[in-house]
Amino acid sequence: MKRVLVVEDDPLSLNIVTTFLRAHGYDILVARTGQQALDVFQLDRPDMIVLDVQLPRKNGFEVCFEVKRTEEGKHTPVILMSAVYTDEEHAQRYSEELHADGYFVKPFPMKTLLGRVRDLIGEA
Repeated sequence: MKRVLVVEDDPLSLNIVTTFLRAHGYDILVARTGQQALDVFQLDRPDMIVLDVQLPRKNGFEVCFEVKRTEEGKHTPVILMSAVYTDEEHAQRYSEELHADGYFVKPFPMKTLLGRVRDLIGEA
């Protein structure tokens, strides 16, 4: 079973994303802070990360940078998501600079997220 680390500090958003992906067969790992996300990544080595940008302690940009600079992280897909950074031009730039594999502006259709997850790591 493919594992997805969902990093989100908002309980409602976390519940929506995790419930949806779990319903489609993915094993879900959860982190609520940037540092917790890095710890879970190191310990559990998920197949991909769905990462909110606005997080306590370390933001999603910092987490993405730290993951992608590791040997295993270079090959781990990361999708960033944000309700704050909504400008498409900035989203594209952040994705390219951090080597993220996608950027979603909240709210977004869950089917769009599922399609991207399947494109990056395949069916659950």
